[in-house]
Amino acid sequence: MPAFEGVLSDAEIEAVLAYIKSTWPERQRTFQAEVTANDESEP
Repeated sequence: MPAFEGVLSDAEIEAVLAYIKSTWPERQRTFQAEVTANDESEP
């Protein structure tokens, strides 16, 4: 998230994203986990 560079640390950004994902329904979390597991690109 370049817009937050220097404002939030990588760990803080990860925490925000984890919180957002925690509000998703189970079906969406499962789908996202599958997509992430199948993603061959490196971050």
